[in-house]
Amino acid sequence: MKLEITQKDVTEEKVRQNLIDVLTPHETQALFLLGNLRSRFQPSFIYVAQKAGHIVGVCGFYPTFHSCSMYSENDEASRALAQVVLNKHPSVTALLGIAHMVKPAYEEFISQGRISTADPEGIFFELAMRDFTPFTSPDAVIRPITEHDVDEAARLTRLIHLLPFEDPITEEERLKVKACEIIFCLEIEGKIVAVASSNGLAIKAFQILGVATHPDFQRKGYAKAVCSHLIRYMQTKGATKAIIFTGEENVAARKCYLDLGFRITDRYYVGIFQAIHC
Repeated sequence: MKLEITQKDVTEEKVRQNLIDVLTPHETQALFLLGNLRSRFQPSFIYVAQKAGHIVGVCGFYPTFHSCSMYSENDEASRALAQVVLNKHPSVTALLGIAHMVKPAYEEFISQGRISTADPEGIFFELAMRDFTPFTSPDAVIRPITEHDVDEAARLTRLIHLLPFEDPITEEERLKVKACEIIFCLEIEGKIVAVASSNGLAIKAFQILGVATHPDFQRKGYAKAVCSHLIRYMQTKGATKAIIFTGEENVAARKCYLDLGFRITDRYYVGIFQAIHC
């Protein structure tokens, strides 16, 4: 049976809700997609792979971040969705998803001449709230960021991508920070030294993103504290599970998440590619 790829207009409520209904039984594997569908994140380009009328794959491209995230039920759908994104959105520089779902798409990116900047495979963690071990830092103030904090939050998130820390903040970086639905910062004596964010609750789960700590304040428990605050906040919104991913080599992050009660449940792909200048 032939695989068909179509673009869906998720500004139409029935279309958006149908995709949410399809992905909800696979919430953990499709959390990035669900979070953005539920929050009506725009701009979004959503592509669906169907076979015999059955949805076998969904891919979202988010131009603000030059990234795409994918849920796929088979290798054929994964590769086909990758081809569509590469053809329609040559600015794409990131590919995210559960490893076995995204690996074929990653291979398609490589076969189409994209150059990967690092090993894409990382560790996927899940936290059931019953296993959560709250952590606080008595010397810290944790709060939502304000407009005045955007540049400092953007500077800290550079650490995740190994970008120069002291260069002037760009407008694109500011837009990425403002696009996040929830960002908490941790202050020490009025200085923002750590951040953690989320794109919001999907159904009962949420994803922790953008965890970063200033180099001068690392290994003091501040990342653990700001993540703990975010988890407790999301509990008040009805969350029963949190997910996060990190690179295999990031020993400090792994310890932070395990100390909070997370468990390693899968592998995750974060494919980062060199930008193509058109």
